[in-house]
Amino acid sequence: MRLFEILLLVGLTPLVMWPLLPLRRPRWLDGLALLALAFLTAHLIWEGWRWQMIPAYGLTAVYSLTALYHFIKRDWKLEIGQSLISNLLYFFALFTLLIAFALPALLPVPKMLPMTGPYAVGTFSLDLVDNGREEIYTPENGDPREVMAQFWYPAVPTGKEEEAVYLQGLDVAGPVLAEQFDLPAFMFNHINLTKTGVWQDAPAADGRFPLIIFSHGLTGLRVQNSSMARELASQGYVVAAIDHTYGNALTVFPDGRVVVYDPCRLFTNCDANYIEANPLIHQWSDDIAFLLDTISMWDETTSGILAGKIDMEHIGVFGHSTGGGTAVQFCMDDTRCDAGIGLDAWVLPVDERVLDTPPPQPFLFISSPVWLGKENQARGRAILQVLPNDSEEITLENTEHFDFSDLPLFSPLTPQLGLSGTIDSMVSQKTQIDYISAFFNQHVRNNEQ
Repeated sequence: MRLFEILLLVGLTPLVMWPLLPLRRPRWLDGLALLALAFLTAHLIWEGWRWQMIPAYGLTAVYSLTALYHFIKRDWKLEIGQSLISNLLYFFALFTLLIAFALPALLPVPKMLPMTGPYAVGTFSLDLVDNGREEIYTPENGDPREVMAQFWYPAVPTGKEEEAVYLQGLDVAGPVLAEQFDLPAFMFNHINLTKTGVWQDAPAADGRFPLIIFSHGLTGLRVQNSSMARELASQGYVVAAIDHTYGNALTVFPDGRVVVYDPCRLFTNCDANYIEANPLIHQWSDDIAFLLDTISMWDETTSGILAGKIDMEHIGVFGHSTGGGTAVQFCMDDTRCDAGIGLDAWVLPVDERVLDTPPPQPFLFISSPVWLGKENQARGRAILQVLPNDSEEITLENTEHFDFSDLPLFSPLTPQLGLSGTIDSMVSQKTQIDYISAFFNQHVRNNEQ
């Protein structure tokens, strides 16, 4: 919980609990009620409201109005046991206080690990249309492939930039995400209260920086591993994440168009399978190639935040789940890739030839103990055997599939909801970030780690 949320709840506690004591209600409790109102005002101004605090808002309103009434009437009598109605009201207040503590604790504003690199971080997003490639998941012929890409990069903020929100288009995206996890539509409304520490459209720092591409999983989002992207950017990388349209949870384009994931577009029986996922990861691999082609043209222009800032000779690729398989496929097909990482990667959809003509680049697989099932795990380890000798596999104990994204940062309830393992989310995040940074530093920057 945030500072003024804590102060508000602490201030409300004596107000609600005092009737349990065999003492006359003191006058200073009314002053405490008005102090709680001050905490609420400060919370709304500096921290922003969120629905998890509504019970606390209600209690503050009731007790502050009661305090004002007492000051006017100079009547401080309110004791438990006076009547059945007063007792019921008291126990309702006590129950509301318990809910007021529980909701913000169980559904907190997500906290991200502090960035450790020497650079401040900026971000921006682009709508990219590949007119040379036809979209394969629309019924109309001739639709060009269109994706959104977001960049995180070393920046020099001027002080005029706004802090970037975690998820753009939250009013549309929040209910869609909630539906995917069978949660109420309002469950993700507080995500953008997260302090990202990233500055929207900030000027880029001086220098040329190696490039890292991130590919999300099926039904994922480009921002789902923002904690890793911002850390790599703070260490002097440019990180670009692609929303693979139709395969992600949803894409919100700048003109207001929204494309939502529909499994029946991608799979014959509306159920994901690795056979029909093969053309999907080829499309995603082509998305990465198109993005690199687009970036390579920026040096020929003098406009754009990252024009002349990206070192196209040093490129790494990483991805989660289907995006991890995409990283393998891309590095197998495109020599611009210097190193790849798969986070609990779904490697079954990768071309069968991967075992005969594997990627020549070093790879790191970081996975849960089950690694998406025995068949996928066996294929992953078979790929590892034919990769270069400096490739590695790391298994993180007590993890599940979504532990390799930001999702466990959203609530301590994710293990109970089956959305993460029992590993401490901060420990899991730091472990992954440390290995990812070290691997890319060694194989993209060529600095021994």
